[in-house]
Amino acid sequence: MDKQVKTYQQMHVSGLNQKELIVMLYSGALKFIEEGKQIIHTNDIPGIHDKLNRARNIFIHLLATLDLERGGELAQKLSSLYAYFIEKITVANVTKKEKDLDEIIPLIQSIKESWENLDLKNADVDDHHKTTSINTKQVLSLEV
Repeated sequence: MDKQVKTYQQMHVSGLNQKELIVMLYSGALKFIEEGKQIIHTNDIPGIHDKLNRARNIFIHLLATLDLERGGELAQKLSSLYAYFIEKITVANVTKKEKDLDEIIPLIQSIKESWENLDLKNADVDDHHKTTSINTKQVLSLEV
């Protein structure tokens, strides 16, 4: 059954465009952060670590795939934000305090909504796509 699920996920993700992959990653990060916050109340240390580590790995991946040379100022700003998110998630994972997560959730949600609202047909697609280069195999490895 697990193999069937993985095959379905791979087929689904491989049909997504760059924008949809990015939105999927933001959604996954938000999901893992929210799950981590809930687990903080149960004091399940391995569970907290797992969820927050998954969220952190998504932002590490997004940071690693930024094209700072071609992406210009937008890529530089995203780089700073991703580093900030990674730091806050790491601190929350160590301290087991929700405040660091609560601080970044609205920012992540706002960026995700911006990507969702991006009209690739009418936008300068090249400007948006040159900031990052994400492929389906990378997304599947993050188990979003």
